[in-house]
Amino acid sequence: MIKSPDQNLDDDASFRSLGRPVGPEKAGERADFYLAKNFPFLSRAAWVKRLNMGEVLVDGNPVDRAYKLRLGQSLSFYHPKTVEPEVNRDIYPIWRVGPVMAVFKPAPLPMHENGAYKKNTFAELLKEEVGPEWAAVHRLDRETSGIVLCGATNEARKELSFALMDRTVQKEYLAITHGVPELSNWTETGAIGDLATSEIRIKKWVVPGGLSAETHFEHIEERSGYSLLRARPRTGRTNQIRIHSAYAGHHLVGDRLFYPDEDVFLDWFLNGVTDRIIEKTGHLRCLLHAHGLCFRHPENGKVYEVKSPLPDDMDQFWQKLSH
Repeated sequence: MIKSPDQNLDDDASFRSLGRPVGPEKAGERADFYLAKNFPFLSRAAWVKRLNMGEVLVDGNPVDRAYKLRLGQSLSFYHPKTVEPEVNRDIYPIWRVGPVMAVFKPAPLPMHENGAYKKNTFAELLKEEVGPEWAAVHRLDRETSGIVLCGATNEARKELSFALMDRTVQKEYLAITHGVPELSNWTETGAIGDLATSEIRIKKWVVPGGLSAETHFEHIEERSGYSLLRARPRTGRTNQIRIHSAYAGHHLVGDRLFYPDEDVFLDWFLNGVTDRIIEKTGHLRCLLHAHGLCFRHPENGKVYEVKSPLPDDMDQFWQKLSH
């Protein structure tokens, strides 16, 4: 499809960004060679076909295969979302006292409206299944299962939000990772920020000058070269547990974003979850579970601890491994 000036905004929304803007070391490269080298989830011939069809844009405009890229230009490609993706809708209350409730979030399920997700979200399901007065006070990643703390009143949500910001809410996660750590207990304190050298624009990592972050890890058990870890984050940076675990040499099973080979994420970005992706990463989703919360109730002042056992998919994966 050739993009013309009279296309509407919905068409623009069908184009998805391809990596970071062209850097100085890549300026001057032909479009087809640049695409094949930096985004190998498609062959050069396939990229040429997309270029010929106007399905690759440079700064919003179609170009031919021999176009020489300039410094700072941004590339995008045609990848429309036609149907809202299916999700796991099985949310349910775990615990409740007054206007505070702990609700189980399955995976995959996004917390809020985002991109292709409009109605298939935790926020919408919470209103439908529990009541319109309830709302979450923190978030979990789409592929993370486990406990979400919710409030039914503005006051309860405000007090719980303050407690989260003050780090008085204790969080505990369970993760299944590749490899076996040398230590039974350790703490990662690497600062987290944007990874400028990555072709994945959303990717963060341990970098100089990043935001302070701290995660305590405990090695619970090892089976067949995989490990079950307990993680207790002291800070709440985006993807913190996944980053710190991968940085320690133990990326999570099913984690595409922090898989050592970035081509895996780029392949998934274009083609979704395929047999090749599952074979590489080990699972359909990232095996991370919000297992426990300990917090003070905003009304009665009592301290409560809520637990959620491993969900079926993580438990089944673990049980199939030999000791």
